[in-house]
Amino acid sequence: MKKALLSGLAIAAASFLSTAAQAADTIFGSAFGSSNTYSTTFADGVNATFTSAPGNFQLKSQGGITGVGVSGKTAGELDIGESISGVFSRGVQLASIRLGLLFDGPEYGDVNEVAQITALFTNGESQSFTLTATGTHSALWTGSGSSVVSVGTGAVNGGAGAWDIFNPFGTRQVSRISFSALAGVAASTCSTCSNQSDYTLVSVTAVPEPQTYALMLAGLGLVGTIARRRNQRKTS
Repeated sequence: MKKALLSGLAIAAASFLSTAAQAADTIFGSAFGSSNTYSTTFADGVNATFTSAPGNFQLKSQGGITGVGVSGKTAGELDIGESISGVFSRGVQLASIRLGLLFDGPEYGDVNEVAQITALFTNGESQSFTLTATGTHSALWTGSGSSVVSVGTGAVNGGAGAWDIFNPFGTRQVSRISFSALAGVAASTCSTCSNQSDYTLVSVTAVPEPQTYALMLAGLGLVGTIARRRNQRKTS
């Protein structure tokens, strides 16, 4: 009977932890469709509305990853002069942002491509950050306390050129966000590269809400209870 109870508690704890781990809501660019507006709800009831300019949303896949851009100069990518902007109904803390097709050259005659992300925080401050591809699996993000990880095959011909920016704005709450492109500079190994910056928005992921952390703590509490009962059985 006790063994069955402990087993049930273990399953419940695992379920709690699994739910908590999956609770961070993600907005995927692949869901944006082909109009110039996309709306969804994520992060426990936050309404998010994204718009494109000057064209409509257009999807693009490469290297096994699908992102969204604008139906303009480079169909399905965000070129200089184009943008995708998002508005949140209340402030959200972002856990990660994934961009795709951001290359360092000489792929496709590209320069070290530069993505610009501008965030309006709930305290009224607005700040712009950049992600610059500098190598096959290396990129530079200007935000502090963040990390960038290359995804998949990296910045190679036919590759995804995808990057995860983890903890992009620290603990600050974001109410608006905008994605655009800036002019880049050709790497020293490719003086003839002149194709300018363009890329796709793959996903935006929010940090779990406080109740999710409470759920995680409850799961950890169950695990602790199980461990204590097992130790008591061994010593009795």
